[in-house]
Amino acid sequence: MLRKLLLHIAVFAAAILILWGMLIVTSCIPNSAIRDNVMKSALFFTDKDAFEFDGSERYNAVSDNYADSILLNVMWNIKSSSPFVSSLDTKYYDGENYGENWGLYQAVNGTMPNTDYTRYWHGSVVFIRPLMLFTDVSGVKAISFTVLLLLITATLAMLIVKKHYFASVSLLISLLGVQFWNVRLSLEYIPAFMVCFALCPLYILLEKKGDIFLTLLSVAGGAMIAFFDFLTTETITILVPLALVFIIRNDKKRLGGFKENFLLTVKCGLCWGISYVMSYVVKWTAASLVTGENKFSTAFSAAGVRLYGDTGEAVMPIYKQIPAAVAANLSTLFGGTERIEVLNTAIGLLGTVLIFGGIFLLFRGKKKNSVLALTLVVIMIIPYARYMVLSNHSYLHEFFTYRAQLTVILCLCAAVLYNIDLSTFKKGRKKV
Repeated sequence: MLRKLLLHIAVFAAAILILWGMLIVTSCIPNSAIRDNVMKSALFFTDKDAFEFDGSERYNAVSDNYADSILLNVMWNIKSSSPFVSSLDTKYYDGENYGENWGLYQAVNGTMPNTDYTRYWHGSVVFIRPLMLFTDVSGVKAISFTVLLLLITATLAMLIVKKHYFASVSLLISLLGVQFWNVRLSLEYIPAFMVCFALCPLYILLEKKGDIFLTLLSVAGGAMIAFFDFLTTETITILVPLALVFIIRNDKKRLGGFKENFLLTVKCGLCWGISYVMSYVVKWTAASLVTGENKFSTAFSAAGVRLYGDTGEAVMPIYKQIPAAVAANLSTLFGGTERIEVLNTAIGLLGTVLIFGGIFLLFRGKKKNSVLALTLVVIMIIPYARYMVLSNHSYLHEFFTYRAQLTVILCLCAAVLYNIDLSTFKKGRKKV
């Protein structure tokens, strides 16, 4: 037991040291080398709204120029002259009355930072800063999305080659369901998907070697998503790979009982969650030590707001805010043009029930995969639990948090597909 614990701690330490080391190394690239492309990016944002629709007015197609401006601003204020300290003590200039988009332009022109943003690692700078040697923000988005497409293709190809056809179909439907192509709209949206689909092939390859490999991957995944993500769709990096593992084990007749699967979900979830939280603790501790300031206080203050803070529109009692967070994410999933579009959401939910219920009733067979279905139901509940716990964040940022329902659609599709018998369709055609 002690040996396993030490192994998990070692994986966490290695992940943090490697990721942090990459951040320090890339921070050594001087601002003078990337200034032209950062300025082009700043000019790109100066005539943009903080949040822009793609023309359809759907909340699932919003560009978060606000977050991207802050990210590039933070990157600009990580100095090559002090890469170790400035990679920890992350700051930006907020533009004051003119907003964050203008703040980036001013920062590139020499205005000093005035806002502390140490609570995040800002790990995507590891890739953005080197790419800024060659291209501006539009090019970085295009390159990042292309890499994501390659990772998704690799995952789907691996499932197909291994003959996990229902798994590949379920995953493809889930990607289409959350309009994954819209992650190209902002740098902020892409990292969580990239981490998820970088990990999926590893889970697929190593699951047959034993559960220890899955918990170790969960530790690494928790550190990676904490390092790269802005609290967008972090849960997909543990839930999507786990769902695929259970589906694969079902295909290979190696799926355990529900209790065994539930315990594995808990173990992997704890490994991921502890690693996730500890990654932030390492950042805040290191930043406090090098600056002499208490970085925990500002981080905890922000965390409190994300849990149950003011929605910004009106004071919403917590008993309303929690269900509103879930409703807003469902509304956005179904293409709502308002934060909560009741009719649109009702039609979407009804359509989902009719489609999946109809498929199940028409093609249900004698053989049941109830253990797999129950396991997947547990997994698909977790994103909604996240929405309720971080209700303020999930309500205000539903235009990107809704994509965490990738897990929900994947599990729902697989639960139905693995409990139907398509041979009944063939028999019906022969009788006709």
